[in-house]
Amino acid sequence: MELSFDRHFGKWFVNDVLRVIKRYGLIEPGERVAVALSGGKDSVLLLYVLRYLQRYSPLRFDLTAIHIRAFVEDDASLLREFCRDLQVEYLEEVLDWEPARRDLGDEPTRAICSVCARLKRGAMAALCEARGIARLAYGHHATDAAETLLMNLCETRRLSSFTPRVEVPGRSVQIIRPLIALDERTVAAAHRRLGLPVTSFRCRYAPVNRRADYKALLGVMAARLGLRDLPRRLVDALDQADPASLWANLRKDRGGRPAAPHGPP
Repeated sequence: MELSFDRHFGKWFVNDVLRVIKRYGLIEPGERVAVALSGGKDSVLLLYVLRYLQRYSPLRFDLTAIHIRAFVEDDASLLREFCRDLQVEYLEEVLDWEPARRDLGDEPTRAICSVCARLKRGAMAALCEARGIARLAYGHHATDAAETLLMNLCETRRLSSFTPRVEVPGRSVQIIRPLIALDERTVAAAHRRLGLPVTSFRCRYAPVNRRADYKALLGVMAARLGLRDLPRRLVDALDQADPASLWANLRKDRGGRPAAPHGPP
């Protein structure tokens, strides 16, 4: 696959990715970075963009792709070919699913998604650590972050979402999210415009994924309010949050004290 871009490509969204990388210190000079390559449009675009930045931007880093096969029957040949075309190292591992299967059974449950995510993250982090890779890049975008924010608000009563950069507990690896400033519409449009591949993997537990409900809710909110960029607005709110406005900071059991007056009287 030839890395060819028209002169407007970078102005379209690559500059947003580069801005996020610099703003949150996602990639330091000379670091080794691995992309968590699931085969979906998000991770495929992420690998492509990072390869582009590696070749054409001032950033200097090594790039690897890691694919964790959740089920043995999944065919990852398309991903191997994609990485070969990009001249990116490809690593693959089959997930040891049996312990979780014994604990949770074969019937779909909502718990299965979080267990699978933890197992995959652990497998990728271990692989990174063994190879001296400091950063593990996920393809999460602004729409994912907005959905997570809504889920935490409604399900756990917490005002939180995932962050652009976070350490993997117990590992010398950090997860980074370079696409966090792009919404799903932009990611899908870029993936389509570039003619990038996408795998046909389908999780057998997808019908019980709670996140789909919040994706639909976010879509309804955006349509009702006439805000096509709602996911990016919510992400910007997380970036620009005023600590003084958070009630948790006033709790006496956390040593809170009143902040200086601000906002409406």
